[in-house]
Amino acid sequence: MRLEWPVYAFTAGVFFSFALSAQFLSLGTGAVVGLFVLLTIAYAWVAWVMIKQKAVLELHAYITCSMCSDLTPSQGKHCMNCGADL
Repeated sequence: MRLEWPVYAFTAGVFFSFALSAQFLSLGTGAVVGLFVLLTIAYAWVAWVMIKQKAVLELHAYITCSMCSDLTPSQGKHCMNCGADL
């Protein structure tokens, strides 16, 4: 199981920080919230398209765990899903 939600949560945090910093530009609260929502939707759409197009760069190979049959990075010593020795 690949965890994708932390990437989205982290990126949403970055956009939220950016939106809060926009207050220093004298933007109203509605504009800041709108900017946050717009950036979050735009990122989610781009990420969805990249995942569907399989354009995400894989930095390492995956192997199938013999215990749970889940994909896990091949350079690890344990399965990332069940913790079994590889």
